[in-house]
Amino acid sequence: MEALRGLSALDETRFQDMALTFRVMRLAAIWRTKLERALRPHGMTVALMRPMAYLMMMPDGATQRDLANAMDTDCSALVRVLDLLEKEGLISRQTDAGDRRAKRLILTPQGQKKCALFHDISAQEEKTITQGLPSEDIRSLIGQLDQLLNTHSARPDLS
Repeated sequence: MEALRGLSALDETRFQDMALTFRVMRLAAIWRTKLERALRPHGMTVALMRPMAYLMMMPDGATQRDLANAMDTDCSALVRVLDLLEKEGLISRQTDAGDRRAKRLILTPQGQKKCALFHDISAQEEKTITQGLPSEDIRSLIGQLDQLLNTHSARPDLS
């Protein structure tokens, strides 16, 4: 049987009420796969670079809890990744002067260089994936996704 490729090969009539969900999940999978392949030759993975990218966008000295909240992940799941990043010399953990239990996360100069490379690779992948879309459509899509993200982020955690 020939492999199914693309949306046209799928029968979506059973899932018409989740057309957006399906497309967002599919695009996220495609995007991540392309990004993983582009990062691999540089010894990087999305799993390792994601926390560092968030740290680049957060104030210096964010806590592990701050980072976990920004990434919408559990602190305990993040600790293993942070251990690896610290072992590789990409981040350092510093004890918070106001709360000895809290650790402040700092990107090292080596971590900042790795983030700059991650940014360049990611930006190129984004350019490739959005090729053919008019820039005004890209800006509109970003705005619409921001609306969805802001609406979701504004809701209290119901779990």
